[in-house]
Amino acid sequence: MIRVPAASAITTFSSEHAPVAEVALGEVFECETADCYDGQISSEAVLRPHINMAQFNRATGPVRVAGVQPGDTIRIDVHAIEIADSGVMALSPGLGVLGERIVQADTRIVPVTGGNVWITPDTPVPVAPMIGVLGIAPESESVGSSWPGVHGGNLDTRLLRAGSSLLLRVAHDGALLAVGDLHAVQGDGELGGTGVEIAGSVRLSVERVSYAGRLPAVRHAEGLSVLASAETLDEAVRLGFSEAVSLMQLWRGLSWEDAYRTTSVIVRSEVSQMVNPLATARITIPREWCPADLYGEMPK
Repeated sequence: MIRVPAASAITTFSSEHAPVAEVALGEVFECETADCYDGQISSEAVLRPHINMAQFNRATGPVRVAGVQPGDTIRIDVHAIEIADSGVMALSPGLGVLGERIVQADTRIVPVTGGNVWITPDTPVPVAPMIGVLGIAPESESVGSSWPGVHGGNLDTRLLRAGSSLLLRVAHDGALLAVGDLHAVQGDGELGGTGVEIAGSVRLSVERVSYAGRLPAVRHAEGLSVLASAETLDEAVRLGFSEAVSLMQLWRGLSWEDAYRTTSVIVRSEVSQMVNPLATARITIPREWCPADLYGEMPK
């Protein structure tokens, strides 16, 4: 199995980066990842304002997928996520939706034992490892790895976990995939500006698929979640819902008006994150409303 070390990493998604590895369609490969701080926060004495943010959200890669061309849609299957035995939760003034209430920076090293993360010695939270950053080279200019978009990137959606898949429209030969920013656990919205940021490794494979959507989407056991990112959460919801209506229209052979009615009563509107440069909403279409061929094979 090809293993890509965490040292082979980028802070922008761009077609200008030379690939550090190449895999075939269907080939399982592994990427080691540093935490979002690139390991700079090694103790509780190290505060977020004092680190080099130029190293923030480094994503391992890019990995070229042989045979993938612009206009293709790929399905990135997440087979497994392994995480380290401790993570970081760093607070800093201005971080998160209540960041104005943080008076001074504070760092917590969070142990991971017994299937829990321990926010305090008396506050265990079950681990639920997920990927914060997963994307491919965008169509035009480079995009920082802290930004979400149609190329994927910093989506910070808790559904991007082992057993799920990310669907993306390819803009460049080989796709140029990169992954990073693992969390031992993260809530919807990442409202405090942080999950349990942690190093680890991810096993992935890539397939070429037929799919009509243009926005990133996560395929998971409960359904298909369209991910839309915009300057405001309202606009992100609007973009995601518009794509969900178009999918329902196509899948069910409905008029736009009837697809609009149907989608309005079956989908779930949820927040993936609202602390990155763009907010990301997800519109989840339940699995029973998705075409069967979308679920032909799930990651193992």
